[in-house]
Amino acid sequence: MRFPSVRAMAAGVGAVALTAAASVAAAPVASAAPAPPPECGAGCEQVFHLSFPNDASLSGWRDNTAPGGRSVLAYSVSGQVHDTAVLEHKGVTDAACGWQGDAQRCAVTFYTGAHSTGALSALLTWNGGIEISDEILGGAPGATLRQLDGSGRPDVALRQSTYEPSYADAPQYWETYLEFDGEFVRTGCTRPEQGNSPAPTEPVYGSCRF
Repeated sequence: MRFPSVRAMAAGVGAVALTAAASVAAAPVASAAPAPPPECGAGCEQVFHLSFPNDASLSGWRDNTAPGGRSVLAYSVSGQVHDTAVLEHKGVTDAACGWQGDAQRCAVTFYTGAHSTGALSALLTWNGGIEISDEILGGAPGATLRQLDGSGRPDVALRQSTYEPSYADAPQYWETYLEFDGEFVRTGCTRPEQGNSPAPTEPVYGSCRF
C-alpha cells in the first residue's frame, strides 16, 4: 500500500517475509465483525473482510433494506476506518486483491437490478484511500473473480445474455477481462449456450458478435 510508513515497516519484518507476502493475492480471512460503517446504516451485513500486511484491511458491507440496495466498502488501518466508498444500487458479493507496486489493487463483484452483475476495480492507498478506477457490467447473474494471467491481481469473468428471443429463453455466454493498471480489458467471449456453465479459468478469445 502506498503508505508513507509501508517500506519502513516492511524493512522491519525482513526481506523474506515481504517477498512471501507479495507473491500471494490477499484472500478473505475470518475475523471478528467490526461495527458497520455509518454510511451503511443499521441494516448492514458484512459480506467480506480482507486482511493485508501492515494491519490494513478492506471490508464489504451490504444493506438490503435500502431502496434499490446499497453497499459500502470500508478501508481500515490499525483498526480504524481510513476511508469508505458508498455503492448505491449495488449489492457486493465478493472481493480479492493483489499487489500493484506497494499498494493493493482490488476487484469487487456486485449485483444490481433483477439480473445484472458486475465488478469494479479499486486501488487502496494511504493518500488516496479507496480509488475506484473502472467498472464493468454483465447482463446476467454470475460475475466471478479469477486469476487469468498470472499477475497476482484479480481478473473477471462476466456472464452475458443475447436477449433473443427473450431474456428467459436467450442463450448466454461468458466474457473474460484482464486487469491492466486499474482498467478491465476484455479479451473475448465464449460461444452462446443454453444452460449454465462454470466461469472460464483462462482468458477466452472468441468473437463477441452475436
